[in-house]
Amino acid sequence: MKKALMCMAIIALMAGSAYAADWNFYGSARVSTFYTDTDNGDGTSTKTFDEALQGNSRIGAKVKVNDEVSGRFEYGTSGGNANIRLLYGNWNFGPGALRIGQDYTPLYLPVSNQVYNGDNGLDGWGEPSPSRAAQIKLTFGGFKIAIIEADAQYYDGTNIVDTGNEVAIPKLEASYKFSRGNWWGAAGLGYNSFEVNDTHDVDSYIAVVNAGFKAGKFSLAGEAFTGENVGNLVGGDVNGADSGNGYAQISGGTLQDNDAYGYEIVGAYMISDMFSVEAGLGYMNTELDDASADDDVYAYYLQVPVTLATGVFIVPEIGKIDYREDNQGDITYLGAKW
Repeated sequence: MKKALMCMAIIALMAGSAYAADWNFYGSARVSTFYTDTDNGDGTSTKTFDEALQGNSRIGAKVKVNDEVSGRFEYGTSGGNANIRLLYGNWNFGPGALRIGQDYTPLYLPVSNQVYNGDNGLDGWGEPSPSRAAQIKLTFGGFKIAIIEADAQYYDGTNIVDTGNEVAIPKLEASYKFSRGNWWGAAGLGYNSFEVNDTHDVDSYIAVVNAGFKAGKFSLAGEAFTGENVGNLVGGDVNGADSGNGYAQISGGTLQDNDAYGYEIVGAYMISDMFSVEAGLGYMNTELDDASADDDVYAYYLQVPVTLATGVFIVPEIGKIDYREDNQGDITYLGAKW
């Protein structure tokens, strides 16, 4: 009875709010079906078929109160549970806009549409993707700058540690996007800093550039980045389990910074309104200061998106993630996103 009353109250609240705002609801259901052949790096392999509701399946709404005030919410299905993907309010004050809440950060500059691993988009295999975070962001045309919840994690040689650390300033990110005719490009910078046990200052930075062009039905885009301790800036989704996933390493009282760089290139061609094709290649490298060897990965894929109707599509894809080192192996996959 209580649940029924609560549902009725929520519906009544939304209905009452509709008189004061325009609600534009949307949603996306995504299921992945992939067969993977994993070389375990020890002379054995594992073959697996997996079908699952993708964690980025979503439902949400864009809400417009007036020309100045708007907002948005979006829930996903990560781990099989509802989770907040986006939740923010936006104030357009004329020359710019102020956004407060959880949103994609200014360094979110994707170029790949790779669908394997939940629409991974070469994240951690060539593309540094900071995804979504709590922030206060200012936008002026193509320029964005934000203060963001800081990341105070480091690698201790075995685990990622996030306790006992002091944060004095928020994470800072800025980016600028532009387009000229058939060309477009973007550049971004990020910085994060925290202190560990009053003994070590961990500073992180990243610089990202990308560019692309479209000529008729053909498009080509690329991106490159370089940085230090970039795990604190892109959520730890960085190749290199053997070298701290992009985080600095503090072990035995010694701090080792983690250098990283990477690139990706993606080409696409629209065959018809129903069929298109996309191919992508990504590379990422991480290396701790005192490491005897670096940690790198190559990834490449080919996909043929099929549009059956507006909003209804299947994306067959084949690809490989090669972790290069003998003990890390590689993953070959074939399947589709529905």
